[in-house]
Amino acid sequence: MTAKCFEKAQAMSDYQTAREVQEALRVQLMAPAARFAWLQETWGRLQNSASLFTVNVKHPPAAARCYATLDEKNRFDDERELQQALQIHLAHQK
Repeated sequence: MTAKCFEKAQAMSDYQTAREVQEALRVQLMAPAARFAWLQETWGRLQNSASLFTVNVKHPPAAARCYATLDEKNRFDDERELQQALQIHLAHQK
């Protein structure tokens, strides 16, 4: 793999977009079994890497929730994400 240089941020963004489209097309052309294996490999690595951030964070118990509106749900999600980010930050400060 070689390092790429871009004169402008938009050129880098365009390059990344093209790479993502090529990858999406490649995955869509896979046979179902190959696609499943690719997803398992790719998402498994991604989830394992992301879980390292939350090793020292206390997770709340799972709960079912019901919201009257989508805005109410979005507010809850925003608050929860903020709390999780703060917990992760504090856990890594120690």
